[in-house]
Amino acid sequence: MFFRKFDRIQTGIEISEAGITIAQVEKEKSGWRLLYGGTVPFPEEVINLSYKEKNIVSEELFRETIRKAVAETRERVSCIGVSIPNEIVKISIQKFEELPKSKSEIEKMIAWEMEKTLHFPLESTKISYHMIDSQGEKDRHLMVTAGILDVINDYENNLIHEKLLPKVIRPAGINQFNFFRNMLPENGVIAFLGLYEKFFTFFVFENGGLVFYHGVKKGFSDLHFFQDVDMTMKHYFNISPEREIEKLYVGSQVAFHKELKDVFQTLSNMDVSIIEESRLIKTGMDPDDPETRTRLSSFSSAIGAAQSIST
Repeated sequence: MFFRKFDRIQTGIEISEAGITIAQVEKEKSGWRLLYGGTVPFPEEVINLSYKEKNIVSEELFRETIRKAVAETRERVSCIGVSIPNEIVKISIQKFEELPKSKSEIEKMIAWEMEKTLHFPLESTKISYHMIDSQGEKDRHLMVTAGILDVINDYENNLIHEKLLPKVIRPAGINQFNFFRNMLPENGVIAFLGLYEKFFTFFVFENGGLVFYHGVKKGFSDLHFFQDVDMTMKHYFNISPEREIEKLYVGSQVAFHKELKDVFQTLSNMDVSIIEESRLIKTGMDPDDPETRTRLSSFSSAIGAAQSIST
């Protein structure tokens, strides 16, 4: 069966408090190419971020912004990958001595655990999980994403109203990491720090297996932000002193790559690498132009959402 051109073209969006970022990418033999990327801001306060209550304050303005974003793309849009705000879900690593055989029973076990620790109501929790066991471990380890069903369905239903089918819905930080992940080595103890204007994610991998995750809402200033990053790293070192991080990779949606590298190198003795987005996706833009770097930085979660459709 021959693939038609539009089968290789995929669309992703990132929904944030500020607006809708959309990216359209094409799969080529040698990698990915960005066909279009853009952001349409919300005209006023349209979203109020909360993991307990519905976020969309004005459905009319939300849908209008979606329509404007989609209208700018080069190809017809139907199925999409979606990045939802990091703040509206909880992500954790859960350990179990053993797991039930069926997926539904596993989800019930996770939801019960979430109800105890995070006070999520069992009957209204949406659960997704991924096995992250390392070789030789007796216990079962899962990376769990949990959110309130009504909150997530509100986003999904408004997209469907605009004839957009969300094929994959993930937190923005997961899609951002998936965009950058090919730049991370498989061996050794490696950390990835994903930066947003108001949030950051911190992953640690040992020989490709996830051993630590932490997501933190940004403080009121850059000083608080870097203090929170420093405290997160110290927390990791306290609980895993035997797993010394060999290299820290940083993926940023706030650009300022050189400045970020200078700051993070002062926080620890780790080797720090700021990942350049232009090494991961082809564009028609000049990769050495600072404006190009800023634009590509802002698209990483939307691009990761688009790429997730084919995985």
